[in-house]
Amino acid sequence: MKRTIIITFLLLLIGTGIYFFLRPEQKDTLSAPKETKPTSSSVQTYVKENYMTKNGLIIDYKNAQEPHYLAESIGLYMEYLVEVNDSKTFQEQVATLQKYFITIDNFIKWEATDSTTTNAIVDDFRITEALYQASKKWDHQAYQTLADTLISNTKKYSAVQGVPVDFYDFVHKKKADTLHLSYLNIQAMRHINYNAKAYAPIKNVSATPFFTEVFQNGQFQNADANEVNMIDQMLIAIAYYDENGTVEPNFDQFLQTELTSKGKIYARYDRETKEPNSENESTAVYAFLTQYFNKTNQAKNGKITKELLEKMDTSNPETTHFFDYINKEITLKK
Repeated sequence: MKRTIIITFLLLLIGTGIYFFLRPEQKDTLSAPKETKPTSSSVQTYVKENYMTKNGLIIDYKNAQEPHYLAESIGLYMEYLVEVNDSKTFQEQVATLQKYFITIDNFIKWEATDSTTTNAIVDDFRITEALYQASKKWDHQAYQTLADTLISNTKKYSAVQGVPVDFYDFVHKKKADTLHLSYLNIQAMRHINYNAKAYAPIKNVSATPFFTEVFQNGQFQNADANEVNMIDQMLIAIAYYDENGTVEPNFDQFLQTELTSKGKIYARYDRETKEPNSENESTAVYAFLTQYFNKTNQAKNGKITKELLEKMDTSNPETTHFFDYINKEITLKK
C-alpha cells in the first residue's frame, strides 16, 4: 500500500515538473562562444589520441595502470587552447570541468574522484585565469561569470586572515595552514581584488640563492631541508616578478651563473652546496625558465633555455607526464 502511494506521488510530481527538486542538482553546460579557427591543431590531435579518455578526461600518462585525472591537467590544457585560439576544444574542456571537477557548491576538486574533498588553489588560479583570458579573447561573458564564482570561493574559504592557503576541505570544513608560494598566480588574484595581505608572502620572500617555498603561521619555511625542486623555484620566481616588478637578485644571479658555467639548469639542487643532486634535467623547468627569462626581458638567456627545451624528448606519452608535455607546448607557443 505504502509503495503504491509513493509511486503515485512521484508520478504526480513528474507530471507537474516538481520532480526536478528530487533529483541531484545538475549544472547546465555553459553556452559556447563563437567557434574560432585555431592557429594550430596538432597538439589537440595528439592530446586526444594519447592523453584523453573516452569521457574527455585527461590522464597523467598513457596506459597508466593507476591513472590520475587532475584539475592541473585540464587547467594547463585550457591555457594552451586560449593561446592557440581554439574556442571549440576549450568549450569541451569547460564542459568536462563542470561535469567532473566542479562541485554543487562551486569548489574545484583537485582530482576527479568521488572521494576527493579538497581543492588546490594552484588549480583554482590557473583555471579561472584561463576562463578570464578566454572570456576576453572571445567576448564570452559566461566564462567570466563562472570564473568569478569559482575564485570567490577560493578567496573566501582557501585563506586564513586574508592570506591564501593551499587548500580547503569542503566536506569536513577545514583549511590548510600552509601556503606553498609556487601556488600563487598574481594575475588571477588581481581579477578578484585580493587585499594587500594576500600578496605579502610573495612580496617579502627572499632567496639565498634559493627561495624558501612555504609560508606558515607568519613564517617562511623550506619545503625540504636538503633538496630544492627547481619547478617550485621557477614558479615562485615568476610570481615574485609579477608582484614586485623586478627579479629576486640572488636567485636570478644563480640562474645566470649556472647557465654560463654549465650550459644548463638541473631539476634538483642541494640547498647547502648549491650543486645539482643528479644529472637529471626537466622539461617543465626549461619551460618555466624560458617564460621567466622572456618575462624579465632577458632575451639571450631565454633563447638558450628555449633551445634546451626543444631538445627535451616528450614523444612517448607512456613515460612523459602530461604536465611536462603541455608546459613545453604552451611555452613554445608564447
